[in-house]
Amino acid sequence: MTAEVIGFLLVLARVSVLVALFPLFSRRQLPNLVKLGLATALSLFWTPAAVTELNSIDLPNISGPHFTLLVIEQMFIGFLLAMLMGLFFWPAKIAGAYVAQEIGLSLASISDPNSQDSSTLVSRIFESFSVLLFFALNLHHFMLLVIDLSFKRVMTHVGLMELPTEGWVQAYAACTDWGLLIIAPILVLLMLVTVILTFLIRAAPSLNLFSIGMPLRVGLGALLLCLFSPIIFAALEHYMYRAKEEVESLLSSMMG
Repeated sequence: MTAEVIGFLLVLARVSVLVALFPLFSRRQLPNLVKLGLATALSLFWTPAAVTELNSIDLPNISGPHFTLLVIEQMFIGFLLAMLMGLFFWPAKIAGAYVAQEIGLSLASISDPNSQDSSTLVSRIFESFSVLLFFALNLHHFMLLVIDLSFKRVMTHVGLMELPTEGWVQAYAACTDWGLLIIAPILVLLMLVTVILTFLIRAAPSLNLFSIGMPLRVGLGALLLCLFSPIIFAALEHYMYRAKEEVESLLSSMMG
């Protein structure tokens, strides 16, 4: 095989895994044929840059085991890039899960046919808004830049021992904190409502406050979501940029 064909196959291995695992493309509502076409088109675009970076390897005379190891490495790098891009969407999903749990909708979870995952309605709404915000902030341009930079700087010299493991763990642990901070005002007010209802139940045991407690929490939660929506969107935007900084930092560590 020629160097261009081998380079294309290596690029296709990385891009295919990235497209398959990236949150925007991993849903079942996107046909597999579209995913395959997107991966092929992106691979054709980045093949020249990859072949240039692989000039130190005699691609036409590469052995079968060596080629297999290179394909596995490219798939691993594609997996890492997909995990990096997931930092943009996890905080919103976690924030929605916190709100759903606090207003009592965590029991009414629904099965997502796209991802085969069980999530609450509030969590899916937050996740949808994070996707819209991702495009509104032009972060998809940043995603393409990261992929382009990975082909020019991280083509074949990424090993398991060189990964910034501590930074990855801290970044994903921070997603939980970010999700909590995004809806912190709503959580505080809902906790106050819970405390007030608890005192009312203890003060008047004969009153059936439990039957009105759930509708009250759901209605108040929906009202607070509407009232605090500007603050929530501003917080989502802020943590989108924080995630961008984390991606830049982790990618720089991978490049050495």
